[in-house]
Amino acid sequence: MADLLPLWSAPDEALDCLYLATAEGKTPLDELALSSDITAAVGRTIEELGVRGGEGEVLVTGSPSPGFRRIACFGIGKLGDFTMYSLRRLLRRVLEQAGRNREYQIALALPFVPHDVDPGQARAVTLAELALADYRFDRFRSHPDEATKVDTVHIVPLATESEGTLGAMLDRARRLDTLVRLARDLGNRPGNDLNPTSFAEEITAMFAGSPVRVTVMGRKELEKEGLRGIVAVGQGSQHEPRLVRLEYRAKKPRASVVLLGKGVTFDSGGISIKPASGMADMKHDMAGAAAVVAAMRAVAEDGPPLKVVALVPLVENMPSGSALRPGDIVTMCNGLTVEVDDTDAEGRLILADSMAFAARFHPDVMVDLATLTGACKVALGAELAGMFANDDALAGQLDRLGMGTGDRVWRLPLLARYRDLLRSEWADLKNAGERAGSLPASAAFLSRFVPSGVRWAHLDIAGVAYAAKGHNGLPAGATGFGVRLLLALLEEVAGRG
Repeated sequence: MADLLPLWSAPDEALDCLYLATAEGKTPLDELALSSDITAAVGRTIEELGVRGGEGEVLVTGSPSPGFRRIACFGIGKLGDFTMYSLRRLLRRVLEQAGRNREYQIALALPFVPHDVDPGQARAVTLAELALADYRFDRFRSHPDEATKVDTVHIVPLATESEGTLGAMLDRARRLDTLVRLARDLGNRPGNDLNPTSFAEEITAMFAGSPVRVTVMGRKELEKEGLRGIVAVGQGSQHEPRLVRLEYRAKKPRASVVLLGKGVTFDSGGISIKPASGMADMKHDMAGAAAVVAAMRAVAEDGPPLKVVALVPLVENMPSGSALRPGDIVTMCNGLTVEVDDTDAEGRLILADSMAFAARFHPDVMVDLATLTGACKVALGAELAGMFANDDALAGQLDRLGMGTGDRVWRLPLLARYRDLLRSEWADLKNAGERAGSLPASAAFLSRFVPSGVRWAHLDIAGVAYAAKGHNGLPAGATGFGVRLLLALLEEVAGRG
């Protein structure tokens, strides 16, 4: 992680390079808080180079200012085409280029912000994306390549920014960076390293000494509390299932919030086994759990005036002689019986049990994150998470906060008639229906387990939680989607947003 520092005055020693974003028809220097002599010198150089700012244009030359050894102009094209994904691609490209050039101290001047982010939050989002732009997962490399990492990025302030404003945004960017990296690191760890037992142990250690109380429920406790959906999904693995409860309570909480994250540490599909192609990606099937754990780290540090409970069901879905079978009927925590039509539709079973169990915490708001369906990825691709909600105000709030954080969501219909797709001849409902309508049917299934009177939103993050290959400026692997969205939600519910 490169350190981020504001560049309010000329550096004492020349920085390796000034990276300057340029756009078609725009003069970037007018927007920057550079000294008049640097502005004049750089301006002449831009003119001499014939910089046009077209997308993909890269022009590098020696610097006319003693503060920088080189200047590199990166074109972003038309401002109307500059999106969050354009920003991510640009920032990762800059840091990768600087790393290859062995540039350890660089300056970055980025006077433009993506147009598809809330304008009031766009600069802060830009800095948060910059903090994450050099993310790498090196945990299992015998020789990580430290030589190509940039040490420090000096941020050229905007002309309209004060030291306090920029400093606050950089502080928040560093903090979000830490939390999102935590979620990504968890999501990228393989099943032989992170299983229900080891994940639960790490969560316990992570919150030791904090105001968040951790309770780990093993198989016996799960059976005692009637959480048979979690038990059933995990019974085929040698690693027994767990439900981790993380509880924080302020002295006078303004509201009660329950967060749930699907934690399938590896999903083979069970008896309804998945195709071999792409199965290795199923180590990411606990991305929802990772996001929720990271959000609770922020709760532990911030101490919001809330009651916040996180429920993290952890299972490994494996085929074996003891595994859950298609046709089995499971009695869930709230007494509903479910016929297992497809053992690869396991996420909704562990979430449904957890949602029903959440009733004892009397939440006002409940949000779950889950890599739940391949259908959501087909419908929305890798750009947006699918959102289902039983409350218009909560749905609108999450949509707006997604626009302000970069964790974008798109609301989909939660209609009662989709429950008809889950009718069973032998039980109250099936866990899966026909292929047509499978995405809204998955949310309709979960809706049967929402405690009465609770405002609830389900975020299907299957398409946005990880990428098999680098995509839109994101590296291959876990993205940490949802961490920033959950933090923004909690801050608003607490009255701090």
